[in-house]
Amino acid sequence: MQFSDTSNYTGIIQTIDFLLFGNGTTQNTDYSIEDRTRNVNLSLDEAVAELFKADPNFKWDDTNNADFPIATTTLTSGLDHYSVPDSTLVVSRVRIKDRNGKWITLDPKLRRELSDSELNSTGTPTQYFKEGGAIFPIPVPDYGVASGIELEFQRGANHFSSTDTTETPGFASIFHEFLPVGAALKYAMANGMSEKVNMLMAEKERIRKSMVEHYEKRSPDERPRISLKRKDVKRYGL
Repeated sequence: MQFSDTSNYTGIIQTIDFLLFGNGTTQNTDYSIEDRTRNVNLSLDEAVAELFKADPNFKWDDTNNADFPIATTTLTSGLDHYSVPDSTLVVSRVRIKDRNGKWITLDPKLRRELSDSELNSTGTPTQYFKEGGAIFPIPVPDYGVASGIELEFQRGANHFSSTDTTETPGFASIFHEFLPVGAALKYAMANGMSEKVNMLMAEKERIRKSMVEHYEKRSPDERPRISLKRKDVKRYGL
């Protein structure tokens, strides 16, 4: 579903009008394009949060991105921290090259878990901690390698702008209606349209459940995680 379609009236913007006013062919000026865009983006963020929870193995990424969520930069001797991309929501893995150019995966730590001697040491990094918008390899590297540090991360969705037309959400198209339903719901709530609120809330939840179920089953080749359920055992005495 594209953002706006004034030819066939099947876009997100036109669907909002259809859901609220029963007519998607004429844009209702009471709901400005700026307000719609903001609320569509808020609904997009909600969808992404659900996708992250539902699909931990496949690690969803917006299909509109031209690259993969893996970034590299130069490993610099004596530099104790490296900035992460602004779009990063979750750091999944950090690797560095050793002196021989071999990749090493670093173990994540909390800064408070590290001793003073570890924080002050130099050498080949084996661990890292995160602070603000940066990662800190431990020990601090005492050598340099071009493209010697690699960051694997998860990022959010690409937001729409009010002037977009053919742009589409970067997740499965069968669930794109989650966005106009969510944006229509916000308008209905703000304008006291109680009947519409109830209808739109139910529809949004229906789509959410279907979307979560779809993404939970997207990686059948992954080994299932098995956990034991604790049961209370009653003890009987003589």
